[in-house]
Amino acid sequence: MSESRVTSRGGSACGREHFPLASPMLDDPRPFYARARRDEPVFWSDSLGLWVVTRYEDVCAVAKDASRFSSLDSITPKAATAPPPPELLAELMKGYPLLPSLVDSDPPIHTRGRALVTKALSLRRLAAFEPILRDIAERLVDDFLTKGHVELVHAFAIALPGNFIVDLLGLPREHLDQVDRWTTNSTAVFAGQDPLPSLLEHAKGFVAFQHYLADAIEDRRKNPRDDALSDIVTGAAALDPPFGVAELVNMLLQILFAGYETTAGLIAAAALELARDPELFAAARKDPGIIPSIVEEVLRTASPIHAMYRTALEDVEIGGVHIKKGERLQIAYISANHDEARFEEPLRFDLRRTAPNLAFGHGIHYCIGAPLARLEGRIALEVLTQRLPGLRLVPGQKLTYFPSATARRLESLELAWD
Repeated sequence: MSESRVTSRGGSACGREHFPLASPMLDDPRPFYARARRDEPVFWSDSLGLWVVTRYEDVCAVAKDASRFSSLDSITPKAATAPPPPELLAELMKGYPLLPSLVDSDPPIHTRGRALVTKALSLRRLAAFEPILRDIAERLVDDFLTKGHVELVHAFAIALPGNFIVDLLGLPREHLDQVDRWTTNSTAVFAGQDPLPSLLEHAKGFVAFQHYLADAIEDRRKNPRDDALSDIVTGAAALDPPFGVAELVNMLLQILFAGYETTAGLIAAAALELARDPELFAAARKDPGIIPSIVEEVLRTASPIHAMYRTALEDVEIGGVHIKKGERLQIAYISANHDEARFEEPLRFDLRRTAPNLAFGHGIHYCIGAPLARLEGRIALEVLTQRLPGLRLVPGQKLTYFPSATARRLESLELAWD
């Protein structure tokens, strides 16, 4: 733990300036978190109404301690005890209730759900994924290769894991664009940062997404087939007690979000790194064997999951700060992944690092899909480096990031090649 210090709720410099979903933090949060780690490693955020934990050691301590820190509501800054506005609640009531699932649950609910998905994403399936992923990646590049330029986020970074996850679940590939729009709606509803009229529109999309998934679940109950969704539905029916439709809908929402939105952030960030570093690109093109190291360093520096949330189940001290039972915490993975005490010169992109990062979390909620994400990242970079010689940034573009309480992804990335 960090040295003992006194920090109060509200009034601190870091607490007043902590706005992770707005510029300048949204553009680049690293300078802010570097100052926080030095001056206030655990501070009260006035904007979010919770404690922010910034150092690697402290983030690990919270993430792995499921007995003292609950993962309920772990994907949103706001606890479920804070009800949405009546108009928004009325719209959400048209769908299925928001129940704890894989990411935002504690044992034993978490244990039951994780076992289902672990089976669906087994190493047996993973061994067969590589040729499928490579075929998708090659075909996506075929679509824009001769143009000499592309907006890569939607044409490739989202499309590669997106096409794969809908294939894995057995959903029609032509539904991916709609699923992506619905996922955006879901993210906006959970973030809760938009004006009420916008939130109401997002809620309508979120409810439509829920009903779409419920229909797919019912179809698999009647007509199981060889896909991961059938495995999940069949396995859920065999549990005692069995999972209901609402529980499965919530699980699928998280699988889809984690299955492509976060991997899209990884691929886009990796493409950006290669496009602005010609020497790194040339090295990866010449020796694809270094690409797994590139993926790992991008996971650290970009941190596609930048933060998660916990609730203290008892009075506890973290980093010398007393946190009361029931208070909320943000564990800032992107800050922990740049902690100078763990990573020497953390702003330097260094393929020789050996210390493990926290891009996939820590403890019982360590990401089930980590092997798949690493595989997708490796294949994406192998295809991009071999097929797009001289990859570079299109001049004059402003890089912006999608505002999310948990995920960090470029909104667009314009690239050109020889």
